[in-house]
Amino acid sequence: MESSDTDILSDLKKEFRNIKCLATEEKSKKSVRNCGECKIGSDKPEIDFTIASAKLDGILTKIKNDSPHYFKALSMAASILYERAKICLNLNLLEESKAYLEKGLQLVEKFIDNSQVTFIYLRIVNFLSYIVSRLNDFDKAKNLLEMVVNSELKCKPVVYSTDDLFLTTKIEDNVSKTKLEKLNINNIQMLGWIYYKLGMTNLYAQTIHKGLQLELDINDGDPVHWATRCCRLASFFIIQDMWENARYHLSAAQIVLDAVELTSSTNASFFKAQGDLARIWVNYGLQLFGISRKSILEKVWDENDEIKPNKKLKSECFTFSGMDIRLPNVPVKEITNVQESRELFSYTHVWLKRARLFYSLRDYPLQYINIILELSELYRFLAYYEKDLDSQYDVTKKRFETLETLSSVLREVRPSCYATMSLEIIREIIDVQLELMNLNLKKLYNPIEDTALNESDLKKRIDIVNDVNVKVGKIYNKRNESKILHIAEDNKEALPGTSDETITEVAHANFVL
Repeated sequence: MESSDTDILSDLKKEFRNIKCLATEEKSKKSVRNCGECKIGSDKPEIDFTIASAKLDGILTKIKNDSPHYFKALSMAASILYERAKICLNLNLLEESKAYLEKGLQLVEKFIDNSQVTFIYLRIVNFLSYIVSRLNDFDKAKNLLEMVVNSELKCKPVVYSTDDLFLTTKIEDNVSKTKLEKLNINNIQMLGWIYYKLGMTNLYAQTIHKGLQLELDINDGDPVHWATRCCRLASFFIIQDMWENARYHLSAAQIVLDAVELTSSTNASFFKAQGDLARIWVNYGLQLFGISRKSILEKVWDENDEIKPNKKLKSECFTFSGMDIRLPNVPVKEITNVQESRELFSYTHVWLKRARLFYSLRDYPLQYINIILELSELYRFLAYYEKDLDSQYDVTKKRFETLETLSSVLREVRPSCYATMSLEIIREIIDVQLELMNLNLKKLYNPIEDTALNESDLKKRIDIVNDVNVKVGKIYNKRNESKILHIAEDNKEALPGTSDETITEVAHANFVL
Protein backbone atom coordinates (compact mmCIF):
# COMPACT_ATOMS: atom_id res chain seq x y z
CA MET A 1 0.00 0.00 0.00
CA GLU A 2 1.33 3.42 -0.92
CA SER A 3 2.01 5.87 1.87
CA SER A 4 -0.61 8.28 0.53
CA ASP A 5 -3.27 5.56 0.58
CA THR A 6 -2.23 4.62 4.08
CA ASP A 7 -2.61 8.21 5.21
CA ILE A 8 -6.03 8.53 3.58
CA LEU A 9 -7.37 5.37 5.21
CA SER A 10 -5.85 6.45 8.50
CA ASP A 11 -7.61 9.81 8.25
CA LEU A 12 -10.90 8.07 7.52
CA LYS A 13 -10.48 5.83 10.55
CA LYS A 14 -9.76 8.89 12.65
CA GLU A 15 -12.96 10.52 11.40
CA PHE A 16 -14.86 7.37 12.23
CA ARG A 17 -13.53 7.36 15.79
CA ASN A 18 -14.51 11.02 16.13
CA ILE A 19 -18.04 10.36 14.95
CA LYS A 20 -18.32 7.42 17.32
CA CYS A 21 -17.20 9.59 20.22
CA LEU A 22 -19.70 12.24 19.18
CA ALA A 23 -22.44 9.62 19.04
CA THR A 24 -21.58 8.46 22.56
CA GLU A 25 -21.50 12.05 23.80
CA GLU A 26 -24.86 12.92 22.26
CA LYS A 27 -26.36 9.75 23.68
CA SER A 28 -25.29 10.69 27.19
CA LYS A 29 -26.55 14.25 26.68
CA LYS A 30 -29.88 12.91 25.53
CA SER A 31 -30.23 10.79 28.64
CA VAL A 32 -29.46 13.83 30.80
CA ARG A 33 -31.92 15.90 28.79
CA ASN A 34 -34.63 13.29 29.31
CA CYS A 35 -33.99 13.45 33.05
CA GLY A 36 -34.65 17.20 32.91
CA GLU A 37 -31.41 18.17 34.64
CA CYS A 38 -30.24 20.62 31.99
CA LYS A 39 -30.99 22.00 28.55
CA ILE A 40 -28.61 21.54 25.69
CA GLY A 41 -28.83 23.60 22.55
CA SER A 42 -29.40 21.86 19.26
CA ASP A 43 -27.07 24.12 17.24
CA LYS A 44 -23.70 22.84 18.50
CA PRO A 45 -23.92 19.32 17.04
CA GLU A 46 -25.07 20.82 13.77
CA ILE A 47 -21.90 23.01 13.62
CA ASP A 48 -19.74 20.00 14.45
CA PHE A 49 -21.33 18.03 11.62
CA THR A 50 -20.64 20.85 9.17
CA ILE A 51 -16.97 20.97 10.10
CA ALA A 52 -16.63 17.18 9.93
CA SER A 53 -18.35 17.09 6.53
CA ALA A 54 -15.92 19.62 5.09
CA LYS A 55 -13.00 17.62 6.46
CA LEU A 56 -14.34 14.42 4.89
CA ASP A 57 -14.64 16.11 1.50
CA GLY A 58 -11.02 17.17 1.78
CA ILE A 59 -9.94 13.60 2.49
CA LEU A 60 -11.83 12.16 -0.48
CA THR A 61 -10.20 14.57 -2.93
CA LYS A 62 -6.81 13.03 -2.14
CA ILE A 63 -7.60 9.50 -3.25
CA LYS A 64 -7.12 8.47 -6.88
CA ASN A 65 -9.76 6.64 -8.87
CA ASP A 66 -7.30 3.97 -10.01
CA SER A 67 -6.07 3.25 -6.50
CA PRO A 68 -6.57 -0.38 -5.34
CA HIS A 69 -8.09 1.00 -2.15
CA TYR A 70 -10.42 3.46 -3.84
CA PHE A 71 -13.62 1.45 -3.33
CA LYS A 72 -12.78 0.66 0.26
CA ALA A 73 -12.20 4.35 0.93
CA LEU A 74 -15.56 5.16 -0.68
CA SER A 75 -17.27 2.59 1.54
CA MET A 76 -15.58 4.04 4.61
CA ALA A 77 -16.62 7.58 3.69
CA ALA A 78 -20.21 6.47 3.02
CA SER A 79 -20.23 4.62 6.35
CA ILE A 80 -19.15 7.78 8.17
CA LEU A 81 -22.01 9.68 6.54
CA TYR A 82 -24.33 6.84 7.52
CA GLU A 83 -23.25 7.12 11.16
CA ARG A 84 -23.77 10.88 11.12
CA ALA A 85 -27.27 10.37 9.76
CA LYS A 86 -28.02 8.05 12.69
CA ILE A 87 -26.94 10.73 15.16
CA CYS A 88 -29.14 13.29 13.41
CA LEU A 89 -32.08 10.92 13.66
CA ASN A 90 -31.51 10.55 17.40
CA LEU A 91 -31.63 14.35 17.62
CA ASN A 92 -34.80 14.35 15.49
CA LEU A 93 -32.99 16.29 12.74
CA LEU A 94 -34.67 14.52 9.85
CA GLU A 95 -33.67 16.92 7.09
CA GLU A 96 -30.01 16.83 8.14
CA SER A 97 -30.13 13.05 8.34
CA LYS A 98 -31.62 12.92 4.85
CA ALA A 99 -28.88 15.21 3.50
CA TYR A 100 -26.11 12.98 4.88
CA LEU A 101 -27.69 9.84 3.47
CA GLU A 102 -28.22 11.40 0.06
CA LYS A 103 -24.59 12.48 0.03
CA GLY A 104 -23.48 8.97 0.96
CA LEU A 105 -25.75 7.49 -1.71
CA GLN A 106 -24.27 9.85 -4.28
CA LEU A 107 -20.78 8.58 -3.43
CA VAL A 108 -21.51 4.88 -4.02
CA GLU A 109 -24.53 4.60 -6.33
CA LYS A 110 -22.38 4.37 -9.48
CA PHE A 111 -20.39 1.45 -8.06
CA ILE A 112 -23.14 -0.76 -6.61
CA ASP A 113 -21.84 -3.78 -8.54
CA ASN A 114 -18.53 -3.64 -6.68
CA SER A 115 -18.37 -6.21 -3.89
CA GLN A 116 -16.94 -3.71 -1.38
CA VAL A 117 -19.65 -1.12 -2.04
CA THR A 118 -22.86 -3.15 -2.43
CA PHE A 119 -23.67 -3.72 1.22
CA ILE A 120 -23.23 -0.13 2.40
CA TYR A 121 -25.30 0.96 -0.61
CA LEU A 122 -28.17 -1.32 0.48
CA ARG A 123 -27.94 -0.05 4.06
CA ILE A 124 -28.06 3.59 2.97
CA VAL A 125 -31.10 2.92 0.76
CA ASN A 126 -32.81 1.19 3.67
CA PHE A 127 -32.14 4.05 6.07
CA LEU A 128 -32.91 6.80 3.55
CA SER A 129 -36.24 5.17 2.70
CA TYR A 130 -37.17 5.25 6.36
CA ILE A 131 -36.19 8.92 6.72
CA VAL A 132 -38.11 10.12 3.65
CA SER A 133 -41.15 8.13 4.78
CA ARG A 134 -40.95 9.97 8.10
CA LEU A 135 -41.04 13.14 6.00
CA ASN A 136 -44.17 11.79 4.23
CA ASP A 137 -42.42 11.40 0.88
CA PHE A 138 -43.73 7.88 0.30
CA ASP A 139 -43.29 7.96 -3.47
CA LYS A 140 -39.55 8.53 -3.15
CA ALA A 141 -39.29 5.78 -0.54
CA LYS A 142 -41.16 3.42 -2.87
CA ASN A 143 -38.84 4.19 -5.80
CA LEU A 144 -35.71 3.69 -3.69
CA LEU A 145 -36.85 0.36 -2.26
CA GLU A 146 -38.19 -0.99 -5.54
CA MET A 147 -34.83 -0.25 -7.09
CA VAL A 148 -33.01 -2.59 -4.68
CA VAL A 149 -35.75 -5.19 -4.08
CA ASN A 150 -36.54 -5.88 -7.71
CA SER A 151 -32.94 -5.93 -8.96
CA GLU A 152 -30.58 -8.89 -8.69
CA LEU A 153 -27.08 -8.54 -7.30
CA LYS A 154 -24.38 -8.91 -9.93
CA CYS A 155 -21.62 -9.65 -7.45
CA LYS A 156 -20.99 -11.43 -4.17
CA PRO A 157 -20.87 -8.58 -1.66
CA VAL A 158 -18.24 -8.38 1.02
CA VAL A 159 -20.63 -7.95 3.92
CA TYR A 160 -19.53 -6.18 7.07
CA SER A 161 -20.79 -3.89 9.73
CA THR A 162 -19.34 -0.40 10.01
CA ASP A 163 -17.06 -1.47 12.84
CA ASP A 164 -15.83 -4.45 10.86
CA LEU A 165 -14.96 -2.19 7.94
CA PHE A 166 -12.79 0.18 9.96
CA LEU A 167 -11.24 -2.55 12.10
CA THR A 168 -10.51 -4.74 9.05
CA THR A 169 -12.26 -7.61 10.79
CA LYS A 170 -12.86 -10.63 8.60
CA ILE A 171 -16.15 -12.42 9.06
CA GLU A 172 -17.24 -15.86 7.93
CA ASP A 173 -19.07 -16.36 4.66
CA ASN A 174 -22.20 -17.80 6.30
CA VAL A 175 -22.41 -14.78 8.62
CA SER A 176 -22.07 -12.46 5.64
CA LYS A 177 -24.81 -14.30 3.79
CA THR A 178 -27.18 -14.11 6.75
CA LYS A 179 -26.58 -10.38 7.20
CA LEU A 180 -27.27 -9.73 3.54
CA GLU A 181 -30.46 -11.82 3.59
CA LYS A 182 -31.75 -10.06 6.70
CA LEU A 183 -31.10 -6.66 5.14
CA ASN A 184 -32.95 -7.75 2.01
CA ILE A 185 -35.91 -8.96 4.10
CA ASN A 186 -35.97 -5.67 5.98
CA ASN A 187 -36.08 -3.76 2.69
CA ILE A 188 -38.95 -5.97 1.48
CA GLN A 189 -40.92 -5.44 4.70
CA MET A 190 -40.42 -1.69 4.50
CA LEU A 191 -41.52 -1.68 0.87
CA GLY A 192 -44.68 -3.55 1.85
CA TRP A 193 -45.41 -0.95 4.50
CA ILE A 194 -44.92 1.83 1.93
CA TYR A 195 -47.35 0.08 -0.43
CA TYR A 196 -49.92 0.00 2.37
CA LYS A 197 -49.49 3.71 3.10
CA LEU A 198 -50.00 4.44 -0.60
CA GLY A 199 -53.16 2.31 -0.71
CA MET A 200 -51.64 -0.33 -3.00
CA THR A 201 -53.20 -3.22 -1.12
CA ASN A 202 -52.48 -6.04 -3.58
CA LEU A 203 -48.79 -5.17 -3.76
CA TYR A 204 -48.76 -4.87 0.03
CA ALA A 205 -50.03 -8.43 0.46
CA GLN A 206 -47.63 -9.84 -2.14
CA THR A 207 -44.61 -8.07 -0.68
CA ILE A 208 -45.28 -8.93 2.97
CA HIS A 209 -45.93 -12.57 2.06
CA LYS A 210 -42.67 -12.62 0.10
CA GLY A 211 -40.80 -11.33 3.14
CA LEU A 212 -42.35 -14.01 5.35
CA GLN A 213 -41.33 -16.68 2.84
CA LEU A 214 -37.72 -15.46 2.80
CA GLU A 215 -37.63 -15.56 6.59
CA LEU A 216 -38.75 -19.18 6.45
CA ASP A 217 -36.06 -19.95 3.89
CA ILE A 218 -33.15 -18.62 5.95
CA ASN A 219 -34.60 -20.07 9.19
CA ASP A 220 -32.67 -17.63 11.34
CA GLY A 221 -35.32 -15.40 12.86
CA ASP A 222 -37.57 -15.30 15.89
CA PRO A 223 -40.51 -17.66 15.23
CA VAL A 224 -42.78 -15.71 17.59
CA HIS A 225 -42.15 -12.49 15.69
CA TRP A 226 -42.73 -14.33 12.43
CA ALA A 227 -46.07 -15.66 13.67
CA THR A 228 -47.06 -12.17 14.82
CA ARG A 229 -46.36 -10.69 11.40
CA CYS A 230 -48.21 -13.58 9.77
CA CYS A 231 -51.25 -12.85 11.97
CA ARG A 232 -51.05 -9.19 11.02
CA LEU A 233 -51.18 -10.14 7.34
CA ALA A 234 -54.13 -12.45 8.07
CA SER A 235 -55.97 -9.51 9.65
CA PHE A 236 -55.48 -7.60 6.42
CA PHE A 237 -56.92 -10.52 4.44
CA ILE A 238 -59.97 -10.56 6.74
CA ILE A 239 -60.58 -6.87 6.07
CA GLN A 240 -60.34 -7.56 2.34
CA ASP A 241 -62.75 -10.55 2.59
CA MET A 242 -59.99 -12.88 1.35
CA TRP A 243 -61.04 -15.75 3.57
CA GLU A 244 -58.88 -18.53 2.11
CA ASN A 245 -55.71 -16.49 2.51
CA ALA A 246 -56.75 -15.43 6.01
CA ARG A 247 -57.39 -19.03 7.08
CA TYR A 248 -54.11 -20.21 5.54
CA HIS A 249 -51.95 -17.59 7.25
CA LEU A 250 -53.65 -18.03 10.62
CA SER A 251 -53.06 -21.78 10.34
CA ALA A 252 -49.40 -21.17 9.46
CA ALA A 253 -48.96 -18.92 12.50
CA GLN A 254 -50.61 -21.55 14.68
CA ILE A 255 -48.22 -24.27 13.46
CA VAL A 256 -45.18 -22.10 14.23
CA LEU A 257 -46.44 -21.19 17.71
CA ASP A 258 -47.30 -24.83 18.46
CA ALA A 259 -43.72 -25.80 17.57
CA VAL A 260 -42.37 -23.12 19.91
CA GLU A 261 -44.61 -24.39 22.72
CA LEU A 262 -43.21 -27.91 22.33
CA THR A 263 -39.66 -26.63 22.83
CA SER A 264 -40.64 -25.21 26.25
CA SER A 265 -38.98 -21.91 25.32
CA THR A 266 -42.10 -19.88 26.05
CA ASN A 267 -42.07 -16.34 27.40
CA ALA A 268 -44.35 -13.34 27.70
CA SER A 269 -44.14 -12.51 23.99
CA PHE A 270 -45.15 -16.08 23.13
CA PHE A 271 -48.30 -15.95 25.25
CA LYS A 272 -49.10 -12.51 23.83
CA ALA A 273 -48.77 -13.93 20.30
CA GLN A 274 -51.09 -16.80 21.22
CA GLY A 275 -53.65 -14.38 22.61
CA ASP A 276 -53.47 -12.22 19.48
CA LEU A 277 -53.85 -15.28 17.25
CA ALA A 278 -56.98 -16.29 19.15
CA ARG A 279 -58.46 -12.78 18.88
CA ILE A 280 -57.87 -12.71 15.12
CA TRP A 281 -59.58 -16.10 14.71
CA VAL A 282 -62.57 -14.70 16.64
CA ASN A 283 -62.55 -11.66 14.38
CA TYR A 284 -62.48 -14.03 11.41
CA GLY A 285 -65.69 -15.68 12.56
CA LEU A 286 -67.46 -12.43 13.40
CA GLN A 287 -66.53 -10.78 10.11
CA LEU A 288 -67.60 -13.80 8.06
CA PHE A 289 -70.89 -13.97 9.94
CA GLY A 290 -71.37 -10.25 9.43
CA ILE A 291 -70.88 -10.16 5.67
CA SER A 292 -72.97 -13.32 5.27
CA ARG A 293 -75.91 -11.81 7.14
CA LYS A 294 -75.52 -8.55 5.24
CA SER A 295 -75.52 -10.42 1.95
CA ILE A 296 -78.77 -12.15 2.86
CA LEU A 297 -80.46 -8.93 3.96
CA GLU A 298 -79.29 -6.86 1.00
CA LYS A 299 -79.81 -9.14 -1.97
CA VAL A 300 -80.07 -7.35 -5.27
CA TRP A 301 -82.96 -8.37 -7.50
CA ASP A 302 -83.23 -7.69 -11.19
CA GLU A 303 -86.39 -6.97 -13.16
CA ASN A 304 -87.28 -10.67 -13.35
CA ASP A 305 -87.01 -11.07 -9.57
CA GLU A 306 -83.95 -13.23 -9.99
CA ILE A 307 -80.94 -12.90 -7.77
CA LYS A 308 -78.02 -11.33 -9.54
CA PRO A 309 -74.89 -13.43 -9.33
CA ASN A 310 -72.38 -12.22 -6.80
CA LYS A 311 -69.49 -11.20 -9.02
CA LYS A 312 -66.29 -11.15 -7.04
CA LEU A 313 -62.82 -11.12 -8.42
CA LYS A 314 -60.96 -14.27 -7.56
CA SER A 315 -58.17 -13.36 -5.18
CA GLU A 316 -54.65 -14.69 -5.49
CA CYS A 317 -53.86 -17.56 -3.14
CA PHE A 318 -50.64 -17.14 -1.18
CA THR A 319 -48.90 -20.23 0.18
CA PHE A 320 -45.61 -20.95 1.93
CA SER A 321 -43.24 -23.41 0.32
CA GLY A 322 -41.62 -25.82 2.75
CA MET A 323 -44.52 -25.80 5.22
CA ASP A 324 -47.00 -28.64 5.61
CA ILE A 325 -50.14 -26.85 6.72
CA ARG A 326 -53.34 -28.68 7.62
CA LEU A 327 -56.22 -26.33 7.07
CA PRO A 328 -59.04 -26.50 9.64
CA ASN A 329 -62.58 -27.34 8.62
CA VAL A 330 -63.86 -23.79 8.87
CA PRO A 331 -65.95 -22.04 6.20
CA VAL A 332 -64.19 -19.71 3.78
CA LYS A 333 -67.34 -18.60 1.95
CA GLU A 334 -70.49 -16.76 2.93
CA ILE A 335 -72.67 -18.69 5.37
CA THR A 336 -75.93 -19.81 3.76
CA ASN A 337 -77.42 -22.47 6.06
CA VAL A 338 -77.68 -23.68 9.63
CA GLN A 339 -74.99 -26.35 9.32
CA GLU A 340 -72.36 -23.90 8.09
CA SER A 341 -73.27 -21.42 10.80
CA ARG A 342 -72.87 -24.07 13.49
CA GLU A 343 -69.48 -25.11 12.12
CA LEU A 344 -68.21 -21.54 12.08
CA PHE A 345 -69.63 -20.85 15.54
CA SER A 346 -68.05 -23.98 17.05
CA TYR A 347 -64.60 -23.26 15.65
CA THR A 348 -64.72 -19.58 16.58
CA HIS A 349 -65.97 -20.42 20.07
CA VAL A 350 -62.92 -22.64 20.66
CA TRP A 351 -60.58 -19.76 19.86
CA LEU A 352 -62.63 -17.36 21.95
CA LYS A 353 -62.08 -19.59 24.98
CA ARG A 354 -58.34 -19.61 24.22
CA ALA A 355 -58.35 -15.82 24.04
CA ARG A 356 -59.88 -15.70 27.52
CA LEU A 357 -56.93 -17.70 28.87
CA PHE A 358 -54.54 -14.88 28.05
CA TYR A 359 -56.80 -11.83 28.32
CA SER A 360 -57.96 -12.56 31.84
CA LEU A 361 -60.21 -10.28 33.86
CA ARG A 362 -57.40 -9.62 36.32
CA ASP A 363 -54.69 -8.60 33.84
CA TYR A 364 -56.67 -7.28 30.86
CA PRO A 365 -60.15 -6.29 32.09
CA LEU A 366 -61.20 -4.24 29.05
CA GLN A 367 -60.03 -6.89 26.59
CA TYR A 368 -61.83 -9.52 28.65
CA ILE A 369 -65.06 -7.53 28.48
CA ASN A 370 -64.70 -7.16 24.72
CA ILE A 371 -64.22 -10.91 24.37
CA ILE A 372 -67.46 -11.60 26.26
CA LEU A 373 -69.28 -9.06 24.12
CA GLU A 374 -67.88 -10.84 21.07
CA LEU A 375 -69.29 -14.09 22.43
CA SER A 376 -72.66 -12.36 22.69
CA GLU A 377 -72.34 -11.36 19.03
CA LEU A 378 -71.55 -14.94 18.06
CA TYR A 379 -74.73 -16.11 19.78
CA ARG A 380 -76.70 -13.41 17.98
CA PHE A 381 -75.42 -14.55 14.58
CA LEU A 382 -76.05 -18.20 15.39
CA ALA A 383 -79.63 -17.45 16.46
CA TYR A 384 -80.18 -15.62 13.19
CA TYR A 385 -79.41 -18.76 11.18
CA GLU A 386 -81.44 -21.15 13.34
CA LYS A 387 -84.72 -22.13 11.68
CA ASP A 388 -87.04 -23.30 14.45
CA LEU A 389 -88.19 -21.04 17.25
CA ASP A 390 -87.03 -23.32 20.06
CA SER A 391 -83.43 -23.30 18.79
CA GLN A 392 -83.51 -19.54 18.34
CA TYR A 393 -84.85 -19.14 21.86
CA ASP A 394 -82.23 -21.44 23.39
CA VAL A 395 -79.34 -19.62 21.70
CA THR A 396 -80.74 -16.21 22.60
CA LYS A 397 -81.18 -17.36 26.20
CA LYS A 398 -77.50 -18.36 26.29
CA ARG A 399 -76.64 -14.91 25.01
CA PHE A 400 -78.67 -13.36 27.81
CA GLU A 401 -77.01 -15.57 30.43
CA THR A 402 -73.58 -14.59 29.09
CA LEU A 403 -74.30 -10.88 29.44
CA GLU A 404 -75.98 -11.34 32.82
CA THR A 405 -72.96 -13.24 34.14
CA LEU A 406 -70.59 -10.56 32.82
CA SER A 407 -72.62 -7.85 34.53
CA SER A 408 -72.65 -9.71 37.86
CA VAL A 409 -68.93 -10.52 37.78
CA LEU A 410 -67.91 -6.98 36.94
CA ARG A 411 -70.16 -5.55 39.64
CA GLU A 412 -68.55 -7.78 42.26
CA VAL A 413 -64.93 -8.12 41.07
CA ARG A 414 -64.24 -5.01 38.96
CA PRO A 415 -66.54 -2.19 40.12
CA SER A 416 -64.51 0.44 38.26
CA CYS A 417 -64.88 -1.44 34.97
CA TYR A 418 -68.56 -1.94 35.65
CA ALA A 419 -69.00 1.79 36.12
CA THR A 420 -67.37 2.35 32.73
CA MET A 421 -69.13 -0.37 30.75
CA SER A 422 -72.43 -0.79 32.61
CA LEU A 423 -74.51 1.34 30.26
CA GLU A 424 -73.39 -0.58 27.19
CA ILE A 425 -73.90 -3.94 28.88
CA ILE A 426 -77.35 -2.95 30.13
CA ARG A 427 -78.38 -1.85 26.65
CA GLU A 428 -77.25 -5.23 25.32
CA ILE A 429 -79.23 -7.04 28.01
CA ILE A 430 -82.38 -5.04 27.24
CA ASP A 431 -82.04 -5.83 23.53
CA VAL A 432 -81.73 -9.53 24.31
CA GLN A 433 -84.77 -9.39 26.60
CA LEU A 434 -86.79 -7.77 23.84
CA GLU A 435 -85.67 -10.47 21.45
CA LEU A 436 -86.68 -13.16 23.95
CA MET A 437 -90.13 -11.67 24.32
CA ASN A 438 -90.44 -11.41 20.56
CA LEU A 439 -89.70 -15.12 20.29
CA ASN A 440 -92.25 -15.84 23.03
CA LEU A 441 -94.89 -13.95 21.09
CA LYS A 442 -94.06 -15.97 17.99
CA LYS A 443 -94.51 -19.12 20.04
CA LEU A 444 -97.92 -17.96 21.22
CA TYR A 445 -99.08 -17.15 17.71
CA ASN A 446 -98.18 -20.12 15.55
CA PRO A 447 -100.48 -20.32 12.52
CA ILE A 448 -98.97 -23.62 11.44
CA GLU A 449 -100.08 -25.32 14.61
CA ASP A 450 -103.65 -26.61 14.22
CA THR A 451 -104.63 -27.41 17.76
CA ALA A 452 -108.14 -27.27 19.10
CA LEU A 453 -108.26 -24.82 21.98
CA ASN A 454 -110.94 -24.76 24.60
CA GLU A 455 -112.18 -21.53 26.09
CA SER A 456 -109.96 -21.71 29.19
CA ASP A 457 -106.78 -22.28 27.15
CA LEU A 458 -107.65 -19.41 24.87
CA LYS A 459 -108.33 -17.11 27.82
CA LYS A 460 -105.02 -18.16 29.41
CA ARG A 461 -103.10 -17.30 26.25
CA ILE A 462 -104.83 -13.95 25.95
CA ASP A 463 -103.91 -13.13 29.55
CA ILE A 464 -100.30 -14.08 28.88
CA VAL A 465 -100.17 -11.86 25.79
CA ASN A 466 -101.63 -8.95 27.77
CA ASP A 467 -99.10 -9.49 30.54
CA VAL A 468 -96.23 -9.58 28.06
CA ASN A 469 -97.54 -6.43 26.39
CA VAL A 470 -97.51 -4.57 29.71
CA LYS A 471 -93.95 -5.70 30.44
CA VAL A 472 -92.79 -4.73 26.96
CA GLY A 473 -94.18 -1.27 27.53
CA LYS A 474 -92.31 -0.97 30.83
CA ILE A 475 -89.04 -2.06 29.30
CA TYR A 476 -89.55 0.29 26.37
CA ASN A 477 -90.01 3.21 28.78
CA LYS A 478 -86.98 2.22 30.82
CA ARG A 479 -84.93 1.82 27.66
CA ASN A 480 -85.78 5.38 26.67
CA GLU A 481 -84.72 6.48 30.14
CA SER A 482 -81.36 4.74 29.68
CA LYS A 483 -80.87 6.56 26.37
CA ILE A 484 -81.64 9.86 28.08
CA LEU A 485 -79.14 8.97 30.78
CA HIS A 486 -76.54 8.18 28.13
CA ILE A 487 -77.11 11.55 26.44
CA ALA A 488 -76.90 13.30 29.78
CA GLU A 489 -73.59 11.64 30.58
CA ASP A 490 -72.21 12.63 27.18
CA ASN A 491 -73.10 16.25 27.91
CA LYS A 492 -71.74 15.88 31.45
CA GLU A 493 -75.05 17.03 32.95
CA ALA A 494 -76.70 15.39 35.91
CA LEU A 495 -80.11 13.84 35.26
CA PRO A 496 -82.04 13.54 38.54
CA GLY A 497 -84.53 10.78 39.06
CA THR A 498 -82.83 8.02 37.03
CA SER A 499 -80.54 5.78 39.05
CA ASP A 500 -78.30 2.93 37.94
CA GLU A 501 -80.31 0.56 40.14
CA THR A 502 -83.51 1.42 38.24
CA ILE A 503 -81.97 0.59 34.89
CA THR A 504 -80.38 -2.58 36.23
CA GLU A 505 -83.71 -3.73 37.66
CA VAL A 506 -85.34 -3.45 34.26
CA ALA A 507 -82.43 -5.16 32.54
CA HIS A 508 -82.54 -8.12 34.88
CA ALA A 509 -86.25 -8.76 34.30
CA ASN A 510 -86.59 -12.15 32.59
CA PHE A 511 -89.89 -12.82 30.88
CA VAL A 512 -89.95 -16.49 29.99
CA LEU A 513 -93.19 -18.27 29.20
